[in-house]
Amino acid sequence: MPLGVPLFLPFVTYFAILSHLFGVYGISYYLCTPKMMYRYMKELFATIAALFCSAMMTAQNVSQFKVIDDSLFQSNETYQKGNKYQRDAMLFVDMLADTHPYYIKKERRDELFSRRDELLKACADCTGDSVFVELLGATLGDLRDKHTDVIAGSQYEAKMKASKVKEQAAAIDKSSAVMSFKGDLFHFTIIPEKSVCYLQFNRCMDARTMRNESLPRWDKMLDEMFAKMKEGNVKTLVVDAQYNNGGSSMLCDELLIRLCPLAQLKNYSTYMRFSRLMAAYNPRVGVAKKSWEEHGHIDELYQLPAGKTNPGFVQPEVFAGKVIFIQGKKTFSSAGILMTLARDNNVGVIAGDESTYSPSHYGEVLPFRLPNTGVLGSVSCKYFARPDAQHVDDKTLVPDVKIDLSDKDKAWEQILRLIEQ
Repeated sequence: MPLGVPLFLPFVTYFAILSHLFGVYGISYYLCTPKMMYRYMKELFATIAALFCSAMMTAQNVSQFKVIDDSLFQSNETYQKGNKYQRDAMLFVDMLADTHPYYIKKERRDELFSRRDELLKACADCTGDSVFVELLGATLGDLRDKHTDVIAGSQYEAKMKASKVKEQAAAIDKSSAVMSFKGDLFHFTIIPEKSVCYLQFNRCMDARTMRNESLPRWDKMLDEMFAKMKEGNVKTLVVDAQYNNGGSSMLCDELLIRLCPLAQLKNYSTYMRFSRLMAAYNPRVGVAKKSWEEHGHIDELYQLPAGKTNPGFVQPEVFAGKVIFIQGKKTFSSAGILMTLARDNNVGVIAGDESTYSPSHYGEVLPFRLPNTGVLGSVSCKYFARPDAQHVDDKTLVPDVKIDLSDKDKAWEQILRLIEQ
């Protein structure tokens, strides 16, 4: 994610600000010439870019999932004659083709639509929502995108409850092993005899991103940690992200600027796709979509401008010691971005498991609900390309040193040996 830009905006706040921006520029849409309109829209896209940078739009309850509009299918005979599963299958395929960045290319959309009849046949004898979800899920295999998924409404509620119970159970970990999961968002431990600081980074969330003052602030913790490291002349920082499945990339950026000179830091390139689903959350997004397509960009993603450092920003002192990142099978999303940026900027060494994520990937999800079955889902609207162009198509991030993380004590011994090398 671009640095120097507010990288997380809560779901409601994000759309409130976006509404204001489209309102301001929407006036110009009707008053200016086509040439002026294009200039205004370029400015609008740049402004949207700053707001879109990492607004991870995750819905916490069913009411936040936007219902897919079926008005375009009211005169479609196949849609009208279909059962509820066939109807929603048609809407799902159409939404996917119009929203996901992978399907920006016409040949990919054509291939997706060519498989629609087979899906409709399978849905003719569908026996329930769980079977329907499996059928829809089978169409997502080509994407390699874990952010895009579907789930039955009843399963979603159960999953949310089970997730909370699992998190509470995981938090009760009394193991003395340094690398055992402690259940908190993040914490650090200075080990003076080894001249090591161990940072367990479990979620990319804090008081600011969650708007919850009872939670700790990541930036304050980093200030404290690096101050104590300097005071104790600590030579090595170990960043353990093996349990981190993502959140706001802002936290990753705040760590990276303490590990790499800002002028040298290479970042992801971000591409966004305008869609009807995005416009459903704010109708004025349709203005941007219309202008973008009218200027010949129907089969093109919009590349968001790189973030600019805020005027007066003073970079924190860059740590000059050794850095080791620990990657596990649960490392995902924003935490995966951190690992990838560390690799592509030659910041430290990565140890642990081969990634379950793709370094270049889709993300920034829009939640949706299918109207006839109530099946819920999320779909990506952005593509993030890693800085290293030679490896942009790599499917995984292979660690510099592979370590079995199942035994925490033995894994920590290997990390200590790696430090001594």
